[in-house]
Amino acid sequence: MKLFKQILFSVFLSLFLVNCSGTKSVTAKADNQINNEKTAGTTENENSSEKKTTPDGSSIKNAIKVNSVAEEYKIAKKLCPNCTMNGQALLNEGNKHYDLLKLTNEKGEEVKYYFDINSFFGKW
Repeated sequence: MKLFKQILFSVFLSLFLVNCSGTKSVTAKADNQINNEKTAGTTENENSSEKKTTPDGSSIKNAIKVNSVAEEYKIAKKLCPNCTMNGQALLNEGNKHYDLLKLTNEKGEEVKYYFDINSFFGKW
């Protein structure tokens, strides 16, 4: 188990370092996306009673679009300050790829955030 954790840590560290280039513009985009998510909430479609949801990371359907692993961590830190990281998982649904970050908040509750990584997954 210890070896598995070391390998997992090495993989995520490598991904983080590979994706660090060009994060200035990505960071600004992430800040804007978070601010928009906090103020937008859900909106009602004018032609039907269906509700559209803002990407808040609560499910794959509401996954937050990101351009790097570093952006995922920055957004998770803003959404869940003082949380500790429990793990990260790669999920596939159809031809789409998602990252799941699992955290624990100050109350000891598990918090999950889903990220849409299709803009960069498999392209390096």
